[in-house]
Parts: sequence; C-alpha cells; structure tokens
Amino acid sequence: MSNRASDVFVDLCVQREYVGRNGGHPCANAATVARNLKHLMAFARWTKTPVLSCIDRCDYGQLAEPPDAAPEPHRHPDLRKPTFTVLPRHIVIESDNFLCVPLNLFHTYQQAIFTKIHRDPFTNPKLDRLLTELPARRFVVFGLPLESSLRILALGLLRRGRDVVVIEDACGYWREQEARMVLRQLAVKGCRIASTCEFLTSELAQRGKRKRVNGRPGRFVA
Repeated sequence: MSNRASDVFVDLCVQREYVGRNGGHPCANAATVARNLKHLMAFARWTKTPVLSCIDRCDYGQLAEPPDAAPEPHRHPDLRKPTFTVLPRHIVIESDNFLCVPLNLFHTYQQAIFTKIHRDPFTNPKLDRLLTELPARRFVVFGLPLESSLRILALGLLRRGRDVVVIEDACGYWREQEARMVLRQLAVKGCRIASTCEFLTSELAQRGKRKRVNGRPGRFVA
C-alpha cells in the first residue's frame, strides 16, 4: 500500500455457505452477488487495492461449537470463503480482546481476513482499530447480510468520519424489503450507493485520466 491513501475494499461475510452455488444457507440474491463479487475482486487484484475481509467464525445461527469437533473450514477460516475472494498475499487475524494490529499491515499483505462471532463487526477490536485509524480515501463496502451486519458496518464507519461507498448489487440479503429500506437509510445518512458497473466504470475512467496526464496511454482489459 502506497503512502498516498487509497480506497480500501471491505468484504463482509462473503462465505461459501452464503453465496456459493451449493451453499448451505444461501442469501436470496446469491447468484447476482457472486457474479458482482467476482468483478470487484478481479479489480482489486489488478489495481492492488487493499481488502479488509470479515467472516463468521461459527455456522449460521450457531454461537460456538466444541473445538475438537470443528471441521477443517473452522480451523482455517479463509477456507470458508470462495476461492475468488481470497488474494495470494493474505493473513488471517482471529477475534480476541487485544488491539495489537499494525496500521501498516498492507505494506506486507493485500488482504487481511478477520473473524467475528457477533453480527457487529466492530466487536473484533483489531478490525475496529483498522476501520477507525487506517489511512483510506474511502471504504468500499459489500457483502452480507445487508439487513444487519453490513448496515452496522456502514453506519459505524460514518460515525467514525469515514467516507463510505456501498456496492448495492454486491450486497446479499435474506429479506428484500428490509434490505431496500436499509439502502435508503444508508443513503440518507451519507453513504454513496452505487452498482458494481457504476463503481468500476467510474474508477477505470479516473485511472485512464491519470495515466493520460502522466503521459501513458490507458490500457483496459475487458
């Protein structure tokens, strides 16, 4: 990550069981979300955009399970994510009660995968610290569920004075009407709401302008 503050992607609870083709508890719009997530993560790989990821440590509707009975994905939380959402240079950071996480984490890694055991992502103190203090131009938020955890995340970022973009068609939900109400609330509170196409088109255009200013022609891959 360069010294100049860049966008930071925040992917929330993007897990196989929620968006995978054979997921155990898929969200209502899983196919649409998965398709748009692929575009966003491909953009992150190409542009080297830093990514903060957060995943549920327990199964849907489950608070905990005996450690000895934990299946392999529980021992390696990154295995709960679809492969296209896991970047080569990543680190898994477990939820605990300590704040010790370096703010220059993205000098070494492109992706930090945090775990959580509560619907509120800010209950992981390390993730809370990064979301509060990490230099960033904007936080670009997507994932699920829009009705609860993602809403808490976006509002928490706004309260911390951060600029937030919510990618609406990359946000999963189980209750569509409630999800639409949440998007309206976030827009009123100050979030920019954009589709995947709108966001990527705008970003590619801006990058093309910067390259032309620097005397290099833009190069885009369809």
